[in-house]
Amino acid sequence: MPECDYCGDEVPKSSGKMFVRTDGSRFNFCSSKCEKNWEKDRNLEYAED
Repeated sequence: MPECDYCGDEVPKSSGKMFVRTDGSRFNFCSSKCEKNWEKDRNLEYAED
């Protein structure tokens, strides 16, 4: 199964989104939240307690 290019979680076979650029590169996302954060060039960081 493909992994989300933003958060690294596995994308189930019949869900998620695939973004394909005109040069042929593909990006898989598990949710629209991950896709939007990727578009805005946000870094995936978790707060340390």
